Amino acid sequence: MINKKNLFIILPILLLLFFYGGFYIGNNLDYLVSNRVDPEFKKLKQVHKELTQNYLNKDDIIFKKAEYGAIKGLVGSIDDPYTYFMEPSETKDFLDSINGIFEGIGAEVGLNQDKQIIVIAPLEGTPAQKAGLLPQDIILAIDKISTTGITLEKGVSLIKGKKGTIVNLTIKREDKKEPIIIPVTRGLITIPVLKLNIVDNSIAHIKLFNFNENASEEFNKAVQQILSLGIDKIILDLRYNPGGILQEAVEIGSWFIEEGKTIASEQYADGTLKTYNSLGSGQLANNDLVVLINKGSASASEILAGALFDHNKAPLVGETTFGKGTVQILKNFSDNSTLRVTVSKWLLPKGTSINKEGIKPTVLIKMDKIPENDKQDLQLQKAIEILEKR
Repeated sequence: MINKKNLFIILPILLLLFFYGGFYIGNNLDYLVSNRVDPEFKKLKQVHKELTQNYLNKDDIIFKKAEYGAIKGLVGSIDDPYTYFMEPSETKDFLDSINGIFEGIGAEVGLNQDKQIIVIAPLEGTPAQKAGLLPQDIILAIDKISTTGITLEKGVSLIKGKKGTIVNLTIKREDKKEPIIIPVTRGLITIPVLKLNIVDNSIAHIKLFNFNENASEEFNKAVQQILSLGIDKIILDLRYNPGGILQEAVEIGSWFIEEGKTIASEQYADGTLKTYNSLGSGQLANNDLVVLINKGSASASEILAGALFDHNKAPLVGETTFGKGTVQILKNFSDNSTLRVTVSKWLLPKGTSINKEGIKPTVLIKMDKIPENDKQDLQLQKAIEILEKR
């Protein structure tokens, strides 16, 4: 059961993955300019009239391009990095990314509060991860083209490209005094869902990479394997997981949280709440559990981690999460362009908003780079240590 009206992601594009969402149908620019209280919106139609009637070279005007530019200007004025307009080609890239296979570098990107393009999470096993990109890396330039003042969509279009080609990213990293240049060879990206590893025949390490429409199904398969082995200690690894479909997070959380208990609430502009409760029997509710989080954990990952913590199911080990706590929907237009718009925010079971703040770990373990193996993974080793003492 998938709730595709709830959209969780930062920005799904050709070089990264998802967010999955419902598509609301629309037809034309009137969606943006009609029924508004502000009479200034009338100027948009007045300018259109002047151009069509009086501009000297009016035959040279590409009105579809002008329409898109006007819409992007309007949407951009809202100053919300999660609300944006996508032209048909951008929409196609988005839909391709939902299918889980695409060409690019395999990193999810977004905008920080200073409107800089940042890496949210490099995806598991992708060129971005292999090249050494890290969450919170600020992309200053793409092939020597400065990203200052450009839109996220433009940055994405510069980064994406055919497999086998190289894109050079100039990166500002928190622990580096000077920018560094990281070349990334683009590739065919297949997004994994889950990886299960059994540690010392006694601890199940479940690494959940995203919450796509197959996530709960794959998680259920992993749980059945864990149960068949009689293992009762679990590490749920949500690091570098940028989110996905809410319903998938609810179904996975239902293994650990008793039926009927709140996993998350959605608060709309008028203050109304929609509550999402556990659907299952909480079959794993009494298992020893540790959750791993970091700066690349966003959206659905934060909701699940926060719900497990609020219900006293697990300590959180790692670093503060990204802080993506708003909900977007997609509205489709007849020409296959789309508008992505923020409509609500998420609240944890105790009523806490994670937006911009993220979730702080109960056990802080910082890591400046992706470890080469599990032994070098200090966060994972801490989780193992906690479970071994129980």
